[in-house]
Amino acid sequence: MTLLREVMSRPLDPGYAEAAARRRQQPHRRSRRRTAVTVALAVAGGYLLGVAVVEVRVPVPEQARTSERLRQEIQRKTADVSSREAAIADLRAGVAAAQAEALRAAGGSALVEQAETLGLIAGELPVQGPGVRFTIDDAPGQEGAVGADPRANEATAGGTVLDSDLQFVVNGLWESGAEAVAINGQRLTGLSAIRSAGEAILVDFRPLVPPYVIDVVGDPAALQTGFAASSAGAYLHSLQDNSGIQVQERVRDDLRLPAAGRLVLREAEPAPGSLAASPGPGPATSSSSRSSSRSSSDRGKPTTSAEVP
Repeated sequence: MTLLREVMSRPLDPGYAEAAARRRQQPHRRSRRRTAVTVALAVAGGYLLGVAVVEVRVPVPEQARTSERLRQEIQRKTADVSSREAAIADLRAGVAAAQAEALRAAGGSALVEQAETLGLIAGELPVQGPGVRFTIDDAPGQEGAVGADPRANEATAGGTVLDSDLQFVVNGLWESGAEAVAINGQRLTGLSAIRSAGEAILVDFRPLVPPYVIDVVGDPAALQTGFAASSAGAYLHSLQDNSGIQVQERVRDDLRLPAAGRLVLREAEPAPGSLAASPGPGPATSSSSRSSSRSSSDRGKPTTSAEVP
């Protein structure tokens, strides 16, 4: 009976009770230990991450030296090109002076005047005189679309000046009586081409950056009247109203257009037994795949061909 009362009153051995008490206290100790380990690992991971970022951002000495050499090479090549261009300009001036002297000795001032006139018409000589300046720029907000392909995004192309737009405007200016035309300082001749490569507009394979400044030498009143009455003027006006393209037109008392450089004729030659006719100044422009991004309903005129006056 004593044993039964002992079992009934104390069913668990004191040793088991003590072990159970110790086991109940261990989770708190383990929790503190785990927290400490987690904090230590987090600090170590953050330190390693910071070191890795710093190492990535700091250029490798060899890469820095390579970049510096490339920069110096670009500067050297640019200076070399500038000096060569200056030397070419001096040589051209000397050739022009010698040519004028030879013509003057052979046939008098009449041949000199004729050569100068042909040089002005062909774009071989710089010109100056009164005229009109057109400044054409993309619609506001198109700066954020730089790098986008206008052929794949009609919304982007709608407010962007394309090569076909410049083609149409320039041909309209020739028809309106322009005597000389230049776009962003690039003189147009009978052999000039306005094209595109990707998102860039090229004039004689030289890229242009907007805004596109078209300088036109000629009678300002006749130019403005003729261009406003032409289909090119209506086309440019529709670009302003429908596409938001920015256009400014200002009369200039003195415009100076550079020479296009010496022209090289590979196929054309004077007809036998006659003097060569004076070449017309109209440029032979061509459209490209970029022009196809805008339909005739968007711009009001087809953009797959250009007129040559």
